[in-house]
Amino acid sequence: MSIFTVDVFSGSADSIVTDSHAQGVIIKTTQGTGYVNPKCNHQWDLAGANGKLRGLYHYAGGGDPIAEAQYFLKNISNYVHKAILAIDWEKNQNSAWGSTNWVRQFVNEVHRLTGVWCVIYVQESALWQVANCANDCALWVAKYPSMSWHSWTVPSMKVSSGAFSTITGWQFTGDYMDRSIFYLDANEWNKLANPDGSSSKPSKPDKPVNPDKPKPTQQEEMFRQIVEEYGYDTETGIYGKGYSHDNGKTFVVQDTAYGRKYRQQDADSLWKLLKPMVESFIKGNEGGKADGTD
Repeated sequence: MSIFTVDVFSGSADSIVTDSHAQGVIIKTTQGTGYVNPKCNHQWDLAGANGKLRGLYHYAGGGDPIAEAQYFLKNISNYVHKAILAIDWEKNQNSAWGSTNWVRQFVNEVHRLTGVWCVIYVQESALWQVANCANDCALWVAKYPSMSWHSWTVPSMKVSSGAFSTITGWQFTGDYMDRSIFYLDANEWNKLANPDGSSSKPSKPDKPVNPDKPKPTQQEEMFRQIVEEYGYDTETGIYGKGYSHDNGKTFVVQDTAYGRKYRQQDADSLWKLLKPMVESFIKGNEGGKADGTD
């Protein structure tokens, strides 16, 4: 038996979470030691309401792996043993990319604190960076036939497992919707989430983000701005690459499949710069005509 999944982040549309093709949803929760997905709770609840198996992942920032593991667990403490846990090991925004020991330290710390071994997400060409985790962790490997493969049909192609004995999950599409197949049944999925069957002790409310966390300062919020990520524009609904100045509450798309998108505020900003030059040009021309010149 196999399980189809999607993985989502703050810019993912709700329709991806509820897609009927997927039996599981893996949600980005944290990145580094300073970012929490502002839609994590909503996406968690929505996935649960639609009967999905659930997973939670941390995006490696490349800082201290012990600190990042603890930050991840601090923000999902009420969900441990209810979802599979994963570490997303990618090059983008990861200062430790190329390290062969970063992920090992991260998964060791998560296991020490929870008894759970993380599933490791990594592209096929970088399997060597996580080879020393092969005896303990499940592999979720990324390899696509092309970025234009937007189908739930699993492509026919060879995918390496590197040092791992088997591939547990395979992400076979990217772009605006990440689709994966996990070679598990629901019981095996839940076993990855809760290996010894222990029960977690959630506090109330049952939310991953600590409600008593102090409100971040303006300077802290500045570091949580999102730049050059993909998502849906909160005003137009258009999908593309853009930014958020408020940690994902609003998302502005700039680059789309149809080209660069400009807003009125872009024109207003440019006009402030151009207006003096235009006025000077007009004034000069008007003065010239008064002198009888062309």
